[in-house]
Amino acid sequence: MDRFLVLPESHLVAIVSFLPFKEAARTSVLSKRWRHVWRLSKNIEFDERCFANVDADREVQIQVFIDFVRQWVQNYQEPTVDRLSLKFSQPQNNPRVVENCIAFALAGHVKHLALDFSDRTWAVHDLDDIAHPTQFDLPLSVYNHPLESLTLSSCNFNVSEFKNFGMLKEISLCWVEMKESTTKALLANCGCLESLSLRHCWDMDNFFCVRVGELKLKTLVVYKCRFMCSYFEFEAPNLRCLRYSGTLPKFCLLRNGGLDEVDLDFGHETHGNEAVSDLLGQLIDEVNPMRALTVCTFMLQVLPMGEEGIGSPLGITQLTLKTTMHDHEQHGIQYFLKNCPQLETLKFEIDSHARTRIINYTEYEAPCAEVKPEHMWDENTITFSCVTQTLREVEMKGFRASPNEIGFMCYLLYHGRLMEKLTIIVSSQASGRGNPQLYRMVAEKTRDLPRTQT
Repeated sequence: MDRFLVLPESHLVAIVSFLPFKEAARTSVLSKRWRHVWRLSKNIEFDERCFANVDADREVQIQVFIDFVRQWVQNYQEPTVDRLSLKFSQPQNNPRVVENCIAFALAGHVKHLALDFSDRTWAVHDLDDIAHPTQFDLPLSVYNHPLESLTLSSCNFNVSEFKNFGMLKEISLCWVEMKESTTKALLANCGCLESLSLRHCWDMDNFFCVRVGELKLKTLVVYKCRFMCSYFEFEAPNLRCLRYSGTLPKFCLLRNGGLDEVDLDFGHETHGNEAVSDLLGQLIDEVNPMRALTVCTFMLQVLPMGEEGIGSPLGITQLTLKTTMHDHEQHGIQYFLKNCPQLETLKFEIDSHARTRIINYTEYEAPCAEVKPEHMWDENTITFSCVTQTLREVEMKGFRASPNEIGFMCYLLYHGRLMEKLTIIVSSQASGRGNPQLYRMVAEKTRDLPRTQT
């Protein structure tokens, strides 16, 4: 018996409103009663990319999308809308459609509004080619609405009007010009802001310094922005989460207490040496103390080059390594094991196709270590206190059974006295739709590995 039959329609609407819009639409095939429930969802997403068809003309696809949006707005029966997301790459050619969609959301007392007018063909990996003309101006009616979160992508806005956003807690800005003065004004005008995300933005000044009163900001995300700054200073007393991806400036974070989560990715850097290593070490000291840390392959390659290193041991309990498991990264893995004596959870995100340059060491740049990478994880190599005393859980995602991966897994099983769980997720590129030979090889190698010596 279908237990959902006894639920009133309002409960079914609440259920589909928790689902992503595309998944909510799929509930229409469950039964006759579910057929139209998804059309009452309070979580609405209009995405032109869902209407892409390689066999149809581009203009035909756009018209089909516009007709869908118009029909939905006209037929929607619920009095309120919780979330509305509009992704449309040609708003300048169809401004009335966009304006009507925004008006519909505001009339439904929307709390979370996302407007994305970027083009999917824009390069997301080239920091020198991210500046694109913004495609639409945010209507004045939006500024007077009590939003809780706002996402703008390739959309002009008047930062002085943000003072009317008294309830705004989250702002995400993407594909827009973002000067230091704009950032300062935004933070000053949004006193309740807890999360700020800047993605693919450009034209930051050479010296980035933001100090704006008593910020409530808890989360700061800076992702692949063209900020031509050599110094990055940000005062956020309540900051708990920092995610940064881009070039490497000198950091200064003014805050109270430790961070819960730090994610650092400098994959766009092209050269590493002792000076860069020391700068990375200073950065880690700057964000310490923290609970969880995620680092990239560039950091794994460059950090061991320096002499200064990390000033004091890290108190993190969770470490995530984005790596290709190349030979040049093995010293970096040991570097973090040495400096994380309280580590409990270790995760590997292995990507053999990562867009990261493997640094070719010169004899002056290579990490000073007596052990060669091919012998890094031998049974008799150095052991680290975290491996023998605190490490309980390890996950290796993207496993390809390379020599370095097998060697490290063997090392863990031999020395990990307290380890309770080892999860191996085989790479989809290596396994395809199912590679029994690879699965069998991993299982056999794991079974035959020597166990922990107590």
